[in-house]
Amino acid sequence: MKLFDFAVAYKWIYDTEFTQLIEKRFQAAGLSTFVISAFNIAEVTGLVKRRQLGFRAFLDRASDEDQSFSELAKLLSNSDAYIINRYELIDKAVDKANMHGELTKYGFKLPRTIIAPAFNKDKNFKLSKMEYDTIGSPFIVKPAYYSGGGESVKIDVSTAEGIQKARMEIPEDRFLIQEKICPWEDPQRRIWLRCYWFLYEAVPVWWDDITHIYSDIKREDLKKFKLQRIIDITKKLSSITGLDYFSTEGTIDKNGELILIDYVNDQCDMRLKSKHLTGVPDNIVEKFIANMIRKVSSLKKSSRLQ
Repeated sequence: MKLFDFAVAYKWIYDTEFTQLIEKRFQAAGLSTFVISAFNIAEVTGLVKRRQLGFRAFLDRASDEDQSFSELAKLLSNSDAYIINRYELIDKAVDKANMHGELTKYGFKLPRTIIAPAFNKDKNFKLSKMEYDTIGSPFIVKPAYYSGGGESVKIDVSTAEGIQKARMEIPEDRFLIQEKICPWEDPQRRIWLRCYWFLYEAVPVWWDDITHIYSDIKREDLKKFKLQRIIDITKKLSSITGLDYFSTEGTIDKNGELILIDYVNDQCDMRLKSKHLTGVPDNIVEKFIANMIRKVSSLKKSSRLQ
């Protein structure tokens, strides 16, 4: 069997630069890489099935949106390959309805939320007056599972008709009906955050939920806004979910409370800020790659010691 240290599968065209950077950094570290795309997925699947090709570790950024990658994902999950974000952990972690209940038990500060059943299961679902009073108006309506890049997320809903319209867009999914959190007003920036978990550490960044522009957090920001809180929260989320990498999203409200808004996203946008206006700061993408190199190097070292 031909064994490569690391393989990455991708489908999204904007993952091309990320994949190229992975190859460059891994190979500079003395680790072999293999790229899997729509061009070679059938061939690679066949080689892995016949045990002619294998990978020490695998980053899958394709099978969630393209079924042609699913067989390879299954084969590798049943092999000795280390899967970065094990498949059996993902579904529970990214389901916002499940995670809302889980995080509530742990005492996380979350928006007041009502879980609506899937439209296919209950077409006549309605909020009571008490529930409307609880979440306020306008409110947020978003799918529990099937969402990406804000798909089917409605940010200024105030009527039963608005709820039903959103639920009908993805009728097989549950929806979260949430209180709209207004961030702490600051003249310098919109107080909205993303924090990444990259295998070994939490990496926070400013992210404007309106413009989608990222910016680095300065040392003075950490103290002024008590941002160690989002780092600690992200570490705790990593322990709860078991995921190797994800992002979480939050804001600081007018009372100074840090509120989690979007709990766990497993397929993080890794477009480079140097190439795209709304991309992630390059140093953060580099941090993710560096930590994957650290992980794969440790896997390679331990296999030599056996």
